[in-house]
Amino acid sequence: MVTFGLGPSGLVDAGSLQVREAAREVVSSGFRPLDSLLPAGGIRRGSLIEWLAGGAIAGGAATLAAAVACRLARAAQRSRTILVVDRSGWFHPPAILPWLGREGSGLQLVVARPSRDEDEIWAIDQGLRCAGVAAVLAWPRMQAAGSGLWPAAQRRSPPHARQQWSIAMRRWQLAAKSSGAIGFFVRPAAAQREPSWAEARIAVTPLPGGTLLERRLRLERAGGYWPLPASSNCPEVAGNQSVEIVLDLESGAAAIGRAAGVAPRAAEGVRSGAVRSDEAIGPAASISERGVSCRAS
Repeated sequence: MVTFGLGPSGLVDAGSLQVREAAREVVSSGFRPLDSLLPAGGIRRGSLIEWLAGGAIAGGAATLAAAVACRLARAAQRSRTILVVDRSGWFHPPAILPWLGREGSGLQLVVARPSRDEDEIWAIDQGLRCAGVAAVLAWPRMQAAGSGLWPAAQRRSPPHARQQWSIAMRRWQLAAKSSGAIGFFVRPAAAQREPSWAEARIAVTPLPGGTLLERRLRLERAGGYWPLPASSNCPEVAGNQSVEIVLDLESGAAAIGRAAGVAPRAAEGVRSGAVRSDEAIGPAASISERGVSCRAS
């Protein structure tokens, strides 16, 4: 018998657990090739996804994660808030405001900026437990403000530090499952060697080419605790371990029908995004930079 873990009655059968988990709602990421890489054929509500970035966070992983989070918030019936836990101060909120939709859409962006490990873990946990939150976006342990890099000391964490964050990840997984919120965590590529409770890990690599307001990315399966699908609902990439997508930085959606012949945009990620001036934002969805509170309705 294949076992998954321990439950109140002892060993839990992995097959029966997967049947129960599969009943949770699955929402498209908005990128069909990405959906084909995910175990459920899309983003399962109440799950965690890790986006592995090689080097700087601005390599496209955070940009894509933010775009998918906005897509999920727009698709939600009630949970229409995105919480960004940005300990490093790297995130530039106006860059994704156009992705949230116009004023009156009901979508909200909340940014929390904790200063300690304990506060960061708590903020993510509370956001994932809140039924009013569609997605929590974070880059845990990235403390270097403004650099967009994980310090070498954090990439080579001692065993006790890795254990602390492994326990936190398990707490976040349980919190997300209880509320239906989705956790998106941008992590360095080295994190692939660490255990994870994420349903899937997607390695994101920037590619040359694309127009000024496009980002070409290669996405590759990099593991996760959920088995990879035997087949894909996207026939043209079925069986592949990697796909390529083009992200339109103006809309936060998949770019369709655009030629890629202009020199690639510098990898500045979400900080500069698609917003060229304050006037370009217009009366978009609301943003709040404050602590997070979740009250039962």
